[in-house]
Amino acid sequence: MDQILIDAKNGDERAIEQLVSDYKGLIRSLSNKFYLVGGDKDDLLQEGMLGLFYAINRYDEEKGSFPAFVQLCVFRQILTAIKRDNSVKQKALSNYVELDLVTHIVDGEDGPLESLIKKEYYNHVLKAAEEYLSPIERRVLSLFAEGYSYDDIAARLGKSHKAVDGALQRARKKLIEHTN
Repeated sequence: MDQILIDAKNGDERAIEQLVSDYKGLIRSLSNKFYLVGGDKDDLLQEGMLGLFYAINRYDEEKGSFPAFVQLCVFRQILTAIKRDNSVKQKALSNYVELDLVTHIVDGEDGPLESLIKKEYYNHVLKAAEEYLSPIERRVLSLFAEGYSYDDIAARLGKSHKAVDGALQRARKKLIEHTN
């Protein structure tokens, strides 16, 4: 095993920086092959860096070459990030509209200007919701804003989980489109 790798495993910052510099091209190359919805290239590059750090800490020279292990770890970390981002559990969190601005406006908590801006934004979002959202999209969004889960919303409205997700995603896109 190279001395630089041993030093990096022992926490030597210069050795870690050298390995990051040596493998940044590989990591960038692997991360450029994928696309993260709602993210940017730097998000996947960071995931690739996490894969490199994993490789540094877990490498066993008896099982193969370090460059091949780095490539495997980086690739797996990027795929894991993409799968995590696309999972149903994460959809509600990764595709959110900031409803705190809409639902929790309290006078006196901010200065007068901030309060006025929030109230104007609140009214703008309400108007957009009334004008552009279908009744089911408004109802799903309202229940979601109140803290109900997809399953609870589906049960209350007699809809499938998929129908609730679709309505929420459409509502989100319409509100982003018409409130920006």
